[in-house]
Amino acid sequence: QARSHPSTPTHARAMACKGAIALAFGLFAAASGGLAAAEDVAETCADGSCPAQKARPGQAGVNLMQRAYMQSELGQASDTSGTDYDCDDDGVPDCGKWDYTMSMCNNQLMCGHRYKFPDGTLDQSCRCRRCAASPRTAQGDPKFLSPEDPKVEAPFKALGWGTFKNWADHMNTCAPWIMPKDDGDIRSLLVYARERGYKVRISGAGHSAGGIVTDGKDDSVVVMSLAEYTASGEWEFGIKDMPDGSKRATANAGWTQFHLYERVRPLGFFLPAQTAGYFFSLGGIVANSVHGGSYKAGFVHGYATRMRVMHYDGTVRIVDDEEEMRYWRCSFGLLGIILGIEFQLEKREALQMYSVDRKLDSWSSEEFWKFIKQDAEADMPSEILPADGGAGTRKAWNGEFFADFINGGETPKIAVYAQKANSSVDENFGGQLGIPEDIHEQYATIKNRGVTDGWHGQMSWGEAARRDGSPPIKIMGMGVNDILEGMKGLKGPMAHVMSDAAMTSIPRLARALGNKVNDGFFLTQSPAALAAAYFVAPDKAFAAMDYLRKVQLESKGSKDFVWNLPGEFRFINVQDSAVLQPITPGLWFNAQMISFPDLAATHQAWKRDFKKVEDFWVKELKAQPHMGKLFGFETSPEGLTEPFADSYTCTIYTDAQKGAFSKFRLKEDPQGLFATGLGMKFLQKCQD
Repeated sequence: QARSHPSTPTHARAMACKGAIALAFGLFAAASGGLAAAEDVAETCADGSCPAQKARPGQAGVNLMQRAYMQSELGQASDTSGTDYDCDDDGVPDCGKWDYTMSMCNNQLMCGHRYKFPDGTLDQSCRCRRCAASPRTAQGDPKFLSPEDPKVEAPFKALGWGTFKNWADHMNTCAPWIMPKDDGDIRSLLVYARERGYKVRISGAGHSAGGIVTDGKDDSVVVMSLAEYTASGEWEFGIKDMPDGSKRATANAGWTQFHLYERVRPLGFFLPAQTAGYFFSLGGIVANSVHGGSYKAGFVHGYATRMRVMHYDGTVRIVDDEEEMRYWRCSFGLLGIILGIEFQLEKREALQMYSVDRKLDSWSSEEFWKFIKQDAEADMPSEILPADGGAGTRKAWNGEFFADFINGGETPKIAVYAQKANSSVDENFGGQLGIPEDIHEQYATIKNRGVTDGWHGQMSWGEAARRDGSPPIKIMGMGVNDILEGMKGLKGPMAHVMSDAAMTSIPRLARALGNKVNDGFFLTQSPAALAAAYFVAPDKAFAAMDYLRKVQLESKGSKDFVWNLPGEFRFINVQDSAVLQPITPGLWFNAQMISFPDLAATHQAWKRDFKKVEDFWVKELKAQPHMGKLFGFETSPEGLTEPFADSYTCTIYTDAQKGAFSKFRLKEDPQGLFATGLGMKFLQKCQD
């Protein structure tokens, strides 16, 4: 389908949006998930200048008010409620007021934004949340819902964070989400939960796509996070020399990668593998199959050498035996609570963060591999790769690739965000190669910058990153996803705009953080986006991306869903480091499909296209899924397509893996305190 002529109104309207959208986000770079973004341009109302009157919205405001919410989060009030605004049926309205200063409903514990026709103000759309459960369940237990309220006399100190939802907003639950302060508070929480027959699940920063933490269907589940946790001694942070001359760092598992790098990067040290964005918790990436773009490194969990953990009964111990570590790595929170982690570090005397892009002469295996080997200078041995593309310098140790199929047609543009280190850096590189002189100040500026969360209000970037992942991106006080929601009628033109903006943002993002801290990361924020990633053999790499290109181009004529972000790929060199590893050791190609859901006519529209790609990758290319992202799409007899089907989830691990891990899990958690969530479905036997 040809792009609209510049003189047409549709094209003009889309192009008018491009500048604003480009300010809000760059590209979705999901080495382990995430969307690149420019610096936060949110306009907060800290000075009290925001209007407090009940203004009647225009069409954009109506679209914002009409934004859909998951049924598990918002809906009618409890059965005993006589109104949408009196949540506890005591005759006093609890909802119905919008906080224009904080851009959210007042009384977030009980109220959420849910539009009903013919609401004319944001106040009228502030209604009772669906999460009005019995106080005899975890979902209704006041000690979880309001742990800071002295009236409820909670036996632990914790920050209440509402109810658990994941970063991409497609898993919103009624499970209470609390953040204990120290070991004693966590121990008291476990005792309280065991006495009442509750289940405890541990969340990181909320970036896993499925119900690995919880899907919210079990009302006995409480979700616990280490976002407010302070560890003791070296397990908050420590660094030590090893006999072989290397260094290792111990860190609070509730920290993000940012908080770790803030300490180790000024000393010249790095993790062997890292993601594109800072905003993943250390405990979360070690308990899952998270990876980066290193040609020589594998999953990040493979570089965890010791752990400090708490068991179901509150006892704490150090796990340092390699055989036990193989069970705790990629354990999905099923064994206990990882409180602290020791990581292997590596020294880099010089680091070059840069990007390369090229419009391919044609879409072919030869051009595809030529870009990887020659333009990207990927450090991979030629004997395990296809012969296409010739040979390159192999100077780059890391590469994260993006392909703009929507705008590219027969000659798509491919870009790589790459890194070189030590003797491989370019002598004539014009950017930062060493440790910036003001690196401590730059890290402090990033961490302390104020952001506004539409759910919880104002906080620092560092607090937001630890609590629920990537801080929000806003344009003039409105979330990027809310803006896109109001542009459904422009899904075709906007797909071109967004995919192009993603590609053009790569150099700017890499250059900006390279000059500030030069630590290899280039993402600090992220709007909610869909992501599914799969591992295939390198000789099937072109076939995987070729099929994604085919599906994306076919979508351009659709009125329901048009792919709107580039395809992504990278390589990973897997070691044998965990019992529950989804792929065998060796070099793998990681193919990823990503898109914003907000422009889709319905959720079913994007799910059908994701299933189409997954079916080909899994059935034809023998792909294995990334465990923290979308996978397992299945269509029911009623015609509804949904991810995480039991029939697929049970096939990821072998019977030997399931048996070995299940036996160890019963030893570590004999009462099954942590035994719920998608992780348990990974272990189930497939039905005939």
